Amino acid sequence: MQNTSNRLRTAPERAARTLTTVFRHVSLPGDVTNPPCQILDESRSVRHAGDEPAWNICTPSGSEAEMQPDKTPRNRRTTLKSSSRPTLLSAAMAAEAAGRDDATAGPADCTEMGERLKDGNMKADLEAALPAGREDFAIQCRDVCRSYGKLKVLNNLNLTVPQGQIYGLLGPSGCGKTTLLKCIVGTLKISRGHITVLGKPPAFPGHDVPGKMVGYMPQELALYNEFTISDTLTFFGRIHGLTWKETKARMDFLIDFLDLPQKTSLVRNLSGGQRRRVSLGAALLQNPELLILDEPTVGVDPVLRSKIWQHLVEIVRTGKVSVIITTHYIEEARQANVVGLMRNGCLLAEGPPDSVMKQHSATTLEHAFLQLCETSDQNGSKRGSSPPGGPLENSQSFESGKDESRPILAVGAGAAEEVPKYSADWKVRARHFLPKWRNIAALMIKTMVRMRRLPGSLCFQFLLPVIQVSLICLCVGGDPKGIQVAVVNNETSSTAYSQALLSFLDNTSVHQVHLSHEEAFDGIYNAEYWGVIGFGKNFTSYLTKRMIQRQVARDVVDGGSVHVWLDFTNRQIALMLQKKLHEAFQAFVDNKLGSMSYLVSLPIKFEEPIYGSLNTDFTTFVTPGAVLSITFYLAVGLTALSFVLERKEGLLDRCWVAGVSSLETMLAHLFSQLFVISVQIILLLLFILLVFKMPNEGSLVLVIILIVLQGVTGISFGLVISSAIDDEQSANQAALGIFYPNLIISGIIWPVECIPYPLRYLSLALPQTYASEALRCIMYRGWGLSRMMVWRGFAVTLGWNTFFLILATVILKLRT
Repeated sequence: MQNTSNRLRTAPERAARTLTTVFRHVSLPGDVTNPPCQILDESRSVRHAGDEPAWNICTPSGSEAEMQPDKTPRNRRTTLKSSSRPTLLSAAMAAEAAGRDDATAGPADCTEMGERLKDGNMKADLEAALPAGREDFAIQCRDVCRSYGKLKVLNNLNLTVPQGQIYGLLGPSGCGKTTLLKCIVGTLKISRGHITVLGKPPAFPGHDVPGKMVGYMPQELALYNEFTISDTLTFFGRIHGLTWKETKARMDFLIDFLDLPQKTSLVRNLSGGQRRRVSLGAALLQNPELLILDEPTVGVDPVLRSKIWQHLVEIVRTGKVSVIITTHYIEEARQANVVGLMRNGCLLAEGPPDSVMKQHSATTLEHAFLQLCETSDQNGSKRGSSPPGGPLENSQSFESGKDESRPILAVGAGAAEEVPKYSADWKVRARHFLPKWRNIAALMIKTMVRMRRLPGSLCFQFLLPVIQVSLICLCVGGDPKGIQVAVVNNETSSTAYSQALLSFLDNTSVHQVHLSHEEAFDGIYNAEYWGVIGFGKNFTSYLTKRMIQRQVARDVVDGGSVHVWLDFTNRQIALMLQKKLHEAFQAFVDNKLGSMSYLVSLPIKFEEPIYGSLNTDFTTFVTPGAVLSITFYLAVGLTALSFVLERKEGLLDRCWVAGVSSLETMLAHLFSQLFVISVQIILLLLFILLVFKMPNEGSLVLVIILIVLQGVTGISFGLVISSAIDDEQSANQAALGIFYPNLIISGIIWPVECIPYPLRYLSLALPQTYASEALRCIMYRGWGLSRMMVWRGFAVTLGWNTFFLILATVILKLRT
């Protein structure tokens, strides 16, 4: 390592490296695409390509003499004339030989080498080549850091992907390759540093990265199983703005080029290798300038792996397409033009594969990588004892390093550059942030196609709310039927009042079982009966005395009364028995006394109700709130699960790399689910109004609008869950955890007035409390928007809609 450090400090070696860069940017005969890989001194201060480079030449005493080449206009690139090529080659060879022979060159030698570089055409050629424009590099990463909390995934990483070449990003699983790619395509923000992709930062307004300029194949297959090959490519063609003719032409080419089966084949029926090729075809569809493949050869057979690499070599031959491919199969990257060896979020080395192996006297890339890892571990242990702020925080770059002990391999001229400032017209920025209806339409069509391919699931979605509301109307709020009641009647005469009174008892609700006193009470204690009705021996005579005489003894009052013992463990049944007995006694009195029945009636008369009817049951109260609740929570479940599953399978990330924004994704899902909600609402209203005869005295239009808005609120809340949660189990738990509290305290199954005041305030803030009240007012009172209780329900629903949509958008933005 000491000899290596000495060679790094020689001016001829630096000049040789400079000439190596010239060879990379000019047309030369022969094979000079892989020049010898050079070890760089990480302590030198340099600039990035495209600026005016300056080298700090280290002298034996440790001082530095700066050599500044002539300034050349940015983005200028010149091809060497044939007459100057031998001169450059000879100069490069001489400089390289001088670097080997003279390891202690002093200031005089540096000056002499500088004079050589200025002779003849060399000066003009260097001026054209050294400050090469940014278009010479497809990707440039400078001091990139990315952290998840306290975990550093990328640590001061520097990377350069040459234009028109294959770059193999190598490293073990978990070293940060996928995170780096997400930062490059703009779906993940970096914590610090600077990234340039095809000339501009990713996600810059007006720059199609993410978008049409990038073809992205994620590590997951990220394909819709319900799609055919044709559907898949057509979907991405719509997102990229291709016409149908362009999409069809590219589809036919890719199916032939990638040896895919018929385009009508469903993705779920394809083999693993065929699916990977379909995924690659989706990345190649729009002829991207940059192709990013994340572990494309994982889990495929060697034959297919070889074919994929053959495809990549064929693609980059024109020089218009750059490819960056990640893999942990190190040896297969030998076919790449440049490789970068990555570990623990840092780039250990970068250069042509043969040069990397030659530098470390290794026969395989894997051997060279192991040597670099060992060296990195040794240096890391040395730094562990150094004070804070030491070399651990420094950049580890193949172009500009700061740790002399780390061998970083170079592929091009290095230069540390100031971060350029980019600007865009306000119209461009507006178009960048506004949703594109092309993308929204593509996503909506995608959802409709998936629904069409799953007819069973679609029918279930349509029928589930109908089934639920039918169960509510049939099972909730009705009177109990067939209730067993024991009767102890000590009167035996058939003309006795007790027999007449029992005959008026509703036999459909109450089933009378005549028993002795002992048997009746044994039965009720054993939960065989819900109540016991008892009559004394002289019930008829005592009751007659009570009705005729003004004053009677206490035993007469007691003997002329019906005695009832009830099981109040079920309050609904007990209250129903009380009601039925009162009705039976009133019918008995009317029958026996006729016009004189008022003598024994309560002095309270209930007139005809202002709203509703005397026969209104509890089902009528529950149904409006139940309809809103069903619509709301079905939308929550469908939205939350669908987004979580798409994120888990990598489908959302792939769409975002294709240029779809989070707002477009949410709007497309919202509009798609509106179709499902509309069908559900139509079926719900048909059943509750026509089948179950629920009254509706108000505007049917207002009823439909309010239910639709509640469904949209459910979709919005589902978007919040899916944007904040990554797995379906947690999403289900979140949805169910909110469901029951909301159902209980929103006044859906029990009046809000029954809730104690601390909870009642919370109830009034929920999205369904005022909405349920407003729907009851519309259906049962016939009120319109002029009434406060109605428009308040609409206003609260719209407010929750807006809040959930904004919250979901903010969460998605923060997470991406």
